[in-house]
Amino acid sequence: MNPLTTILRFAPLAALALALMAGRAEAQDRVSAEVIVVLAKESAGTVDPALADIPALQRAPFNAFQSMEILDRKREQLRAGVDRDVALPNGRTLRIRLQRVMPDGRYRVQVSINRPEADAYLPLLQVVTAPGDPFFVAGQSYRGGTLVIGVRVGSTSG
Repeated sequence: MNPLTTILRFAPLAALALALMAGRAEAQDRVSAEVIVVLAKESAGTVDPALADIPALQRAPFNAFQSMEILDRKREQLRAGVDRDVALPNGRTLRIRLQRVMPDGRYRVQVSINRPEADAYLPLLQVVTAPGDPFFVAGQSYRGGTLVIGVRVGSTSG
């Protein structure tokens, strides 16, 4: 068999293999995330059982809240360098950007919240987080309490 015939015979298989590898690489570029929106209050009340055992919420400044109610949970797919917007109950928008996956498997993530009547998003927080380890931001007044927004990247279990 001459070399040209061999190349022509295996070219479709090579093209298929490259397409499959490209699809697998694209799937690996996507990272699951969960956004948890909590209404926290300093007044006495109950803490949602899903939040009771999260260490970050048991430390300052979050341990000042005696009541925590989950208002919303959203699952998102993040891709490096692509903004993902999540509507908040107070009319603002949380913007999440996966900046990169670190060599050790952790994630560098930036979150920001837009201001009312403004298109601009000011960087609020930049973190490096382990897969499945939630981080929280707070400070937005809402319904007599404070919105606390949790983001868990790389794992949506728990």
